[in-house]
Amino acid sequence: MQPGELRSFGQRLRALRLGLELSQAELARRIGRHQTAIGPYERDEYMPSRDVVEKLAQALETSPEYLQFGRSPYRSSLPRLGRLEATGQLDQSGRMPALALAEERLVVMTLEDDAMLPVFRPGQTILVARAAAPEMAPLVGRHVVAELACGRQFLRRLMPAVEPGSYLLTAYQAPPLGPLKPVAVRLVMGHLEAEACLGDRYGNSS
Repeated sequence: MQPGELRSFGQRLRALRLGLELSQAELARRIGRHQTAIGPYERDEYMPSRDVVEKLAQALETSPEYLQFGRSPYRSSLPRLGRLEATGQLDQSGRMPALALAEERLVVMTLEDDAMLPVFRPGQTILVARAAAPEMAPLVGRHVVAELACGRQFLRRLMPAVEPGSYLLTAYQAPPLGPLKPVAVRLVMGHLEAEACLGDRYGNSS
């Protein structure tokens, strides 16, 4: 065992709790359990249920997989400043947990084409689902990366075509492609401006 390696659930739980300067009672309060609940977990007297593990992971800003198995100690996360209400005003009342990113579900692509202006601009990093969607029909109207039988892939909006089972791949500044039948589509999950990314525009550290 390497120095500092934490072999058990209880050891990992205790280390994370102390790292956040939480008492056992405070951690128990955050997950809705009795104030004496945390001690037996940390002593590995018994393993909490899956739903309790998930609550503990959220409270400790980690993943259930790390608590249970020691994998993926921390997910990347972003602080949540509040909620934008219907009026557009930011509401910062109440404690807002950080947003954990499901990195294992994402891949990124650097956009250099202007066909999707004004929604997507050159220089942005596009966040795309790692796995292809099991069905295409539910993604009609959404932005996707569509793969054709020839292997080419396009960032476009998936739209229905007259022919059953066929689709149009539409852009905002270019003619539509199709009708055609993509072999796979992956949902666009969002995008980042270049200023949000470290390193150069291809993700290499400078």
